[in-house]
Amino acid sequence: MGKGAIQDLSGQVITAQVEGGLMDSGYQALWKDHEKILAMLKASRDSASQTPFSLDKCRALHAMLLDHFDREDHIVYNALRDAAMDDLNVQELIDEFDSDLLEITVAAKEFFSKCVPDNKQRMDHVRDYGTFYILLRDRFRREESVLFKEYEGLNH
Repeated sequence: MGKGAIQDLSGQVITAQVEGGLMDSGYQALWKDHEKILAMLKASRDSASQTPFSLDKCRALHAMLLDHFDREDHIVYNALRDAAMDDLNVQELIDEFDSDLLEITVAAKEFFSKCVPDNKQRMDHVRDYGTFYILLRDRFRREESVLFKEYEGLNH
């Protein structure tokens, strides 16, 4: 993989560094990641009602989410931070999204800390699922409708 290349969740190279920034396919792959992560999270809820959500699946979901956030930061947020040096509106937008990241982080820690075989904690995990799913889904939708559009505007 070349310098600046980025992989999607399956390990496929999705974009490469080009003069002037990242190719547009980068944020589009992140958009697809949102769908994959939410589908996997939904599957965790569905499986929890019948059998315990496996620790391996929980760890895979956690790793997928961390990888996604890291790539999103690299692709979208870095470009927006650069633009924010010259545009106060972009800085305010980034600040708004950064401020609610704490809520997502806390919900994620709660959710993933309960990925254990213990039945009591599994029931807590099912309850936390709803909160975590809604926070994550809403965050992803806001990123897609606001941040990704701002990012796209920088590259055209």
